[in-house]
Amino acid sequence: MLYIFCIKMPKSEQVEPYRKMLTQMTRSSSAECKVPHTRIDDGAAIQQIYSFGRKLGQGSFGVVIEVRHKETGKKWAIKKVNREKAGSSAVKLLEREVSILKRVNHEHIIHLEEVFETPKRMFLVMELCEDGELKEILHRKGHFTETETRHIIQSLASAIAYLHKKDIVHRDLKLENILVKSTDINEANEMKLNIKVTDFGLAVQKAARSETMFQSTCGTPIYMAPEVISAHDYSQQCDIWSIGVIMYMLLCGEPPFIATLEEKLFELIKKGELHFNNPIWQTVSEAAKHVLQLLLRVDPAHRITAHELLDNQWITGDTHIVQRPCNVLELMKEWKNNLDIGEVCTVEELNNPPTTAHQAEMNEERESPVRSNGISEPGAETETESGSSKPSTPTKQTPAGRSVSPVSNLKRNQDCQEKKGETDKSFVSTSQGLGNKNVQKPTATLRTKKKS
Repeated sequence: MLYIFCIKMPKSEQVEPYRKMLTQMTRSSSAECKVPHTRIDDGAAIQQIYSFGRKLGQGSFGVVIEVRHKETGKKWAIKKVNREKAGSSAVKLLEREVSILKRVNHEHIIHLEEVFETPKRMFLVMELCEDGELKEILHRKGHFTETETRHIIQSLASAIAYLHKKDIVHRDLKLENILVKSTDINEANEMKLNIKVTDFGLAVQKAARSETMFQSTCGTPIYMAPEVISAHDYSQQCDIWSIGVIMYMLLCGEPPFIATLEEKLFELIKKGELHFNNPIWQTVSEAAKHVLQLLLRVDPAHRITAHELLDNQWITGDTHIVQRPCNVLELMKEWKNNLDIGEVCTVEELNNPPTTAHQAEMNEERESPVRSNGISEPGAETETESGSSKPSTPTKQTPAGRSVSPVSNLKRNQDCQEKKGETDKSFVSTSQGLGNKNVQKPTATLRTKKKS
């Protein structure tokens, strides 16, 4: 870590000269340029700037204290860490956290205002979250409503999407590491929490534009992703799994995977079998359960991303529409399944299922008189509503045994092209009156009848 400016002063120094020196402090020219980091000889000098108040938390080698800035009157939280008690490994984690926090600026990520450092201690001046940990609020409530949970997960997904865009992986997302700055109550007496993601001691930043995978096993067991437990290479998708665990706990008050032994817990996590047996789940929408299944997929390649989560219809508030697959691998899998049963369709069709009217037309076409081998009855003709008739066209048998006529395939291809605003001339014959590329979809319904 690079320190540019050093302040050395006895306790008796006056406040004003000290503040003046701080404002003239030189800062690093790297990405860490917005957060002042000052070396001082004695921590008592900080009390010339901040008035110390109540203790907010206590750890084995540090303490968090509420303070007030003497000039502005604004409240902050100072995290004071004893370097000697912490040891080299803990100090390294603290320095990593400081480095990450200097690089980020998001409404749902804890804000680092400035850093002071003495030979024995480090002081982090951070945003004050007066409502405490999300875990404490959950413990008091038992569980959150679906609306309350949606707001929390939306805020959390927004923060994680921001971090992932900057190639930062948190790696230790859990209820204890989500603080609540403030709480609003709406007309329905539901809580709207302003959350802040904190504790970046285990966070890492990948090299720019690299496909770096991580290998070290870290985090809290009940929140750990299967790939982390298995010591496989893993990526930022491990954070998505943790979001799924958090969401599950918010909705029902308990983790999705529970066991008395850690070894058994890890086995359950690697299986990834979700259960909704608690009676509370009867009050939760199917859309919310579907989101949990997307978040808690064992294979990280099939797991939804933070950006996809933000676009999910449950997050945006629409719980009545079943969403099509958003993961590319899932789309490809569905497309392949459709090909296996003889369907001719595009990715656009997967996202835009046929209308009821269109489906009825397709069903009517399939009901034309055919034998089990897929060949039309001898002598059968097709007749349009205009009364003209012509010999029927033999249908082509699909691999799955379902007959699809060339006319049906032609109609389906035309419909797909009309969705794109184009008409492919190569699939349309002039004898059918469809030569114009701007022509509308024909409304005549094809019927079949036997020759009298």
